Amino acid sequence: MAPPAPTAPAFVRMAAHPLRWRLLTALAAGDYRVRELVDLLGHPQNLISYHLRLLRGSGLVTSRRSSFDARDSYYHLDLDRCADALAAAGAELHPALRLDPAPSPV
Repeated sequence: MAPPAPTAPAFVRMAAHPLRWRLLTALAAGDYRVRELVDLLGHPQNLISYHLRLLRGSGLVTSRRSSFDARDSYYHLDLDRCADALAAAGAELHPALRLDPAPSPV
């Protein structure tokens, strides 16, 4: 009998949802407000907000208030956090995918 399959890494589970993947790829191009993402992706505002909340909770997305209108928030993809999470997911898949730190300059 084979051992039980391990649970997928958090990044993989979070990014595997089609709408969350579309949000991540949209935010990779720039910062957006919720209503801009609604127009861009064609889904209801409550659904976009729900998935943005999950992405924020995982640390992959951050938000900031507009300096012009504090009622508006802009969502931003945290590239460093995504890179770290993706690297960790690769390392969990196979040790050969583990990223070694860059050698320090001499």
